[in-house]
Amino acid sequence: MISSNIILIIVACTVAIAAIYALYSIILFQGISSKGDDLQLTTKNILDQVDILYSKQEYALVELLATKYLDRVPDHLQVRKYLAKAYLADKKYNQAIKHCNIILGRRPNDIETHFVLGKCYVKKRFLNKAIIEYNIVYDKNKKDKEVIQTLAELYTRTDQLYMAVEAYKELVSLLEKPEEIAAFQLVIASLCEEMHDYPSAFDAYKARLEIYPKDVDTNKKLAELYMKIGNHPMAIETLLLMLSFVTESKMLLWIFESLVDLYEKTEDYEKAIAYAEKLLDTPGSDKFSVRELIAQYNLKMGRMNDGIVILEDLAMMSQNAFDITAELASAYIACDEYQKALDKYLILLDKATPKEAKQVNALIGDLYIKWAQPALNAKDYVRVKELLDLAAQYSPVNPEVYYYYAYTNFEQRNWTNTVEFIGKALNYDKDKVYTVKYLLILSQAQHELGNFFEEKKALSDLLNIDEKNAEGLYRLGLMYVAHHDVKNAEEAFEKAITYEPDLIQAKYNLAILYEGNNRDRAKELYMEILEQDPTFTEAKNALADMAD
Repeated sequence: MISSNIILIIVACTVAIAAIYALYSIILFQGISSKGDDLQLTTKNILDQVDILYSKQEYALVELLATKYLDRVPDHLQVRKYLAKAYLADKKYNQAIKHCNIILGRRPNDIETHFVLGKCYVKKRFLNKAIIEYNIVYDKNKKDKEVIQTLAELYTRTDQLYMAVEAYKELVSLLEKPEEIAAFQLVIASLCEEMHDYPSAFDAYKARLEIYPKDVDTNKKLAELYMKIGNHPMAIETLLLMLSFVTESKMLLWIFESLVDLYEKTEDYEKAIAYAEKLLDTPGSDKFSVRELIAQYNLKMGRMNDGIVILEDLAMMSQNAFDITAELASAYIACDEYQKALDKYLILLDKATPKEAKQVNALIGDLYIKWAQPALNAKDYVRVKELLDLAAQYSPVNPEVYYYYAYTNFEQRNWTNTVEFIGKALNYDKDKVYTVKYLLILSQAQHELGNFFEEKKALSDLLNIDEKNAEGLYRLGLMYVAHHDVKNAEEAFEKAITYEPDLIQAKYNLAILYEGNNRDRAKELYMEILEQDPTFTEAKNALADMAD
């Protein structure tokens, strides 16, 4: 059996060699003959042989024969074209490019050669040159789907995304098979998203869904795009539609999680809870986190007891439920159950790391500040001081502690202490979160002390931070009135009511000023005040006096 195979191989090789010599003889004959029927016959034989060898993918033989032939007849462009195509197929791109350029130098409109050259440039990654060649081919045949697709791919690879999309759209218009159309619509949608051309991306996704309406991945991409641009209603609609045909648990998990998130964003907490409960029954969901979400949504809807019950249960389930316990304490604070909140914080403090302890101490400081509010409203200043002292023990650099010390003294008309504590509050407010509020009360205290220079400085600092602060502008106007600076007072009051039209006291003081130089404007302001507050006696009396 082996001997027979060897014999067959030897015979095949012999035949091949004989063929080469036969063809080489024709080439030699072509070289000797220079005219007449013999030359035409020889040329045809060469082309026939090259064509046969090329069709059989015998590229090495094509290269050998064509090269030998072209050494003698260099102007034969048809043979050179076969040689270029053989070099392309044999991955000898530089040689192929060389022969294509020779052909195009003699025959610049040879479309087949432009096509071969374009393919060579693609292989060599000379993409912009390839685009030029393919466009030449395209101009001669605008219905060639292969050329259009290649152009689209080349535009994509060179980041000419708009041109790529246009090419793909043209390609789609020529396609007939739905599956091919659907495939390229997905490509178009992806490119449009990359360009932030979201309307076109939506159109492409929807075109694909017309062919495959229950394609899960496309629906998912569509929903994600709606979420990306903030169109929550359409995202929800798409996700709900998906629920009618999606069965795979991993995708259901994603749908339910997305619905919960979207309903939270739209503040529809009832539906957020409904889909969170579906999540609890879905394999792979984080049951603990989902229950925490349900608790949070209940708290946001004012169902404090329901939320607290869930959080208490979760806190017991987890050995390191720092965040849960902190949430639980916040819920108790919202219910004005400060002692229960403090108990939770003290539990955290007992087992906290140094870093956590710092955070808990700050939370306890905030708790005591909130705890002081009811006492402050009731003017129980002794109790307020007691609670603020505790807040200062836990959070000595909290600026709000000193603000409320200041405010308590302000309420008791103790202006010097007010200024002292506000100074501390300003010193600790490193990020200037509360500085405007602090400067406002400081300006009032300085006014009461008669320190007009300090008052003006506080208001100037305030307005440098927030130039549209209506209350600050109103206070500035009052200061100018006290100094009989009518012009600046009017300007400050006008700005105040521009930024806050409902600031009645600014309108009233401005109207008083205008009584002396602009009575019509004064009447207008008094009437506006009475429209806002018909019980504003001073405005009513002023109007009556002006009518006399």
